[in-house]
Amino acid sequence: MRGSAVASLLLLAACQGAPAEASRAVREYDDLLVRAYAGGNASPLANLASAKELRRVQVLIDLKTAGKLVLESQIESFEVTSASASGNTATVETRERWRYHDRHLEPGKPPGPEFVADMRMRYELAREGGRWVVQSVSTLSNEYLDGTGGKPGQPR
Repeated sequence: MRGSAVASLLLLAACQGAPAEASRAVREYDDLLVRAYAGGNASPLANLASAKELRRVQVLIDLKTAGKLVLESQIESFEVTSASASGNTATVETRERWRYHDRHLEPGKPPGPEFVADMRMRYELAREGGRWVVQSVSTLSNEYLDGTGGKPGQPR
């Protein structure tokens, strides 16, 4: 993981100007996404996400809340694999490893199974009010890792 962190920093250093700014906005977005999921409220993302993206995240949070669950997650690794900008738009692609589980809101209930996923993501951003704002997020690939979290639907 240390190697991927160094590679990510080198790529960010190689990206100058707008692509580097957009890449930093994506990392900040992901960090705040963890807080939004844990807090049951998408508002921490308000300055980094479009209204449409904010609503999409809130719907996911509301689905968990309706099931009396909170998504506990952490980003174990984050690497920008490409970043480009043209005018007021930018695209950032990443490789991310997330560890997550559902925590029950009802006292005494055990947490849900833990999953570890390696994901390739694409973030579309637009410059609004002088800052980069995430407009949409696409999952390019999602691989559940065997071992620590297992694969969904398979016994542990």
